[in-house]
Amino acid sequence: MVDRDFKPIEGKYEQVNDISMYYEEYGSGEPLILIHGGSGTVRTWDKQIPFFSQYFRVIVVDCRGQGKSSNPKGDFHYKEMAEDFVILIEKLGLENPIIFGWSDGAQIALEIAIKYPNLLKTIIAGGALLESSLDLKEGMKYIGIEGPGKINFEHLEKTVPGFVKMLQEVHSSVYGENYWKTLLENITKMWFNPDEYPGETVKEIIIPTLILQGDRDEYISLSEATTLHKLIKNSELAIIPNATHECFLKRAELFNNIALDFLLRQQIK
Repeated sequence: MVDRDFKPIEGKYEQVNDISMYYEEYGSGEPLILIHGGSGTVRTWDKQIPFFSQYFRVIVVDCRGQGKSSNPKGDFHYKEMAEDFVILIEKLGLENPIIFGWSDGAQIALEIAIKYPNLLKTIIAGGALLESSLDLKEGMKYIGIEGPGKINFEHLEKTVPGFVKMLQEVHSSVYGENYWKTLLENITKMWFNPDEYPGETVKEIIIPTLILQGDRDEYISLSEATTLHKLIKNSELAIIPNATHECFLKRAELFNNIALDFLLRQQIK
């Protein structure tokens, strides 16, 4: 069950590459790094932190240019963000941590697992893509994200007002109250760039991997998850029923328990 009384702690910062990277720690034991989706923050995981911190040392991080982490260059690339986490793992002295990434966080987890096969114990990649797909582009266009760097902000505020309110609230601490618009303009250039996605290089992943997805994801077809599962030999596939791209929020209890089942089984191997 989710702890309704969960209160975030005051986090810390590490200098990583060219950025000041914000993170929070909860619980104790084996390290579990939670990486949020694009335009999210550590608060994305508020329904996961109290649950997983009962079993693990949970480390939640604001990716570059999001939340309280800076991004002097302004642009976004999955491989660069993966390197941010590799350095953070080294600075925190983490030995074979687990990474649980959702959406952009999953893309980052896949990149680390491809390039650094011995760094991590296991990964969970939820809501991940092999390529910048037609489903992604159509889903984005529906809410007002028309292309790379091209946002119809008026339409966005009408179709997903809750999403816009969240962006305004959580992305002002470093660059000010209107930064959320700049963030969307810059990060969508990554989302729409086919060169940012791993494609069949995921075959190189050798560590245990859980592919996790909602069956009604607005941006990612089920074929993406099944193809990922087929390409990554040491992987499992879990499809959450009646679940959208926000299944970590709207179906949190099932989402958490599926992930925990996988992680606990890795401990006894």
